Amino acid sequence: MAMDTDVTSDPAAADSPAATAATTPTAAAKAAATAPTPPTEPTWPELQSEMAAAVARVLGDEGWAEGTLFWAEVDSVASERLETVDATGVAREHDVPESIDALGRRLRDAMTDPDKGAWFSMTLTLASGGSFTSRFNYDRRVYDNPASPFAPGQLGDVPDDDAYARDLARHPRSPRYVPLWARPRAASTDVVVSGLYEPLRTAWGWPGVLAGVAQQTTAALAAAGHDGPLGASQVDALGQQVLSAVVADVLEPHRLATLLRLHAEAVALRLLPDVPDSETLDADETLVAARAHSTPALLAVEAGVYGVIGDLVRSNLTARLRG
Repeated sequence: MAMDTDVTSDPAAADSPAATAATTPTAAAKAAATAPTPPTEPTWPELQSEMAAAVARVLGDEGWAEGTLFWAEVDSVASERLETVDATGVAREHDVPESIDALGRRLRDAMTDPDKGAWFSMTLTLASGGSFTSRFNYDRRVYDNPASPFAPGQLGDVPDDDAYARDLARHPRSPRYVPLWARPRAASTDVVVSGLYEPLRTAWGWPGVLAGVAQQTTAALAAAGHDGPLGASQVDALGQQVLSAVVADVLEPHRLATLLRLHAEAVALRLLPDVPDSETLDADETLVAARAHSTPALLAVEAGVYGVIGDLVRSNLTARLRG
């Protein structure tokens, strides 16, 4: 019966070249089946885990409670810092081996996005129990000194505008993701300082603030499409925008030591009053962390420093208004 027919029952048919080709693997197929599978590049989450494991190996079992790796690369120049704190809060610096630099570069390349580009720096925080978190900075400047952007760090220098321009050219991103301070129109370093604040030009840290005010003002005006004089109604909104950008760029990424030193310099120049209990603030704590348990002393110090910066911002916008 037809239902019992076996299509392979004819020996001649089974020995035909067509049958052989269909049932017998070729030499090439056998070679392909036995060839080793080429290794695949780890995904960026896998590279993050590999980096955390590498940091844990570096730290070993030395009684640390939390470790923080800061790793940055701008214009192919890497900078790194590894610090731990123990259960009592005592901090310790550690050397960073080249193997972690190599992992950082691989991670940065793996995370580079056609739209957002490549991040400038990352912070990996590792708990002694093995868990970790990572934060990535795509739009703020990189500073080598964890305490302040105005003091040299391990490298002695920080990337300049040309270095950022070369890095952005190497890792292009959509215009909307290019930081205002990194745009060509943001290159101005001229700043208007009233007679009252003229002494700030030579006070510790304040020249950096002045440069930030000038740069962020130029960037904000360019982003808003203002090439000429400003109307009075535009000054307040742009002024708040510029002030926030300066604070985010030069104060928030750093330890409270920067804010306290800027305040102390202004007090010494009789531009601000002294703040009671300001000496009780923890200079090693970051500004963002200190805000989580804000005190009257911190609020007063911030208000004073931001008030001076706000005056400087208004001076520059007023100069633009006069055209």
